[in-house]
Amino acid sequence: MKKKVLLVLLIVLLLCGCGKNTTSKSKKKAANEEKGRIYELVSLNDKNINMFNTIVPEGWTATISSENLVNSTHPFVETVILTNPEKTASIAIISQHSYVENNKYNEGVNTDYYTTYLHQMDAATYLDYFMSGMDSNATFVKNGKVDDKIAKDVKSLQKIRVELAKQDANKIDSKTYGVSISIGDEGSTVAKREYENGDAYYEATTSVLAISTNLEAQLSALLNSRAVTWYMPYVIVYSADTMEDFENYYDDYNFIVANSAFTVDYYAMIEYVSSAIVNAYTSYYAEKSKAALQAMNDYIDSNYTSTSSQSTNDKVMEMWDDVIKEVDKYELEDGTTLKTSIHNETVAQNGNEIYIGSKAGIPIGFEEVHKG
Repeated sequence: MKKKVLLVLLIVLLLCGCGKNTTSKSKKKAANEEKGRIYELVSLNDKNINMFNTIVPEGWTATISSENLVNSTHPFVETVILTNPEKTASIAIISQHSYVENNKYNEGVNTDYYTTYLHQMDAATYLDYFMSGMDSNATFVKNGKVDDKIAKDVKSLQKIRVELAKQDANKIDSKTYGVSISIGDEGSTVAKREYENGDAYYEATTSVLAISTNLEAQLSALLNSRAVTWYMPYVIVYSADTMEDFENYYDDYNFIVANSAFTVDYYAMIEYVSSAIVNAYTSYYAEKSKAALQAMNDYIDSNYTSTSSQSTNDKVMEMWDDVIKEVDKYELEDGTTLKTSIHNETVAQNGNEIYIGSKAGIPIGFEEVHKG
């Protein structure tokens, strides 16, 4: 199955952290875990495939749902909801989604080209836009601090994304197809913002990456255009009913996010459906300008390649690393990595159950796992 290099590289590598300085709370959590605590491995399936894997404290529940979008690049979005045992705090992790800004089209859904058009936003503005849809009564409180390493990584990866796009555009033989494509770097931004609605509190995190495509087709003036594609590799929203719950479960939130990832099968499904849609509408319009549209189709297809599922999973887990400071890494039975505070003495496993705490408290039937 083919995959888009640009999407896989950036979706995998840009899943960045959303924690804040919680030194005092971390020490409190560490003290509470001296007697040990049980965690569970959770795999979530949708569309008959494994979409998302996570590790949650015992008693937390996890669900996944899918929404179809009119977007040929990201035709559906997955939303994972993780809820604490008392149902007073939850984490929403929303998968990649994107929009296109193009002056030739009004904002909204364009079913002809299977694209949703929306003016480009930076990360902070998009979070306001997103939260207005999640809770129309939620008001902005303050900006959170974005880790310097995360911001630096986002900028570096945006440069990689632009360079790859330029390489793909250069594969088009303008003399043969009568079309030329140039790529522009429209920048990247990262934001973390807090909101509240009465006694409900939220912390939302995302990054926005944007790239422009300038297309000029000699055979059809109708195809000449400049478009900005901008997308969010993720949106993460932590919420709680009260400030007390918000603080009490903040470390659980950090731990869960640090040990969560969308799977390679998820990325593969995105690319498979995307490719099918693009091929369908390209064929439909082919008679209007065969050469130019073939060039566009070749350009899109050139973004696809194969990716090792194991290496991709490793990169996904690795890029969550900045969520928790002072962590030890343990290798679980299936080869995946668990990250936990250095204040915990050991990690042991029994099937899908994980124990974190002191060696003296390891339950019967659990075996210690090795540090990675």
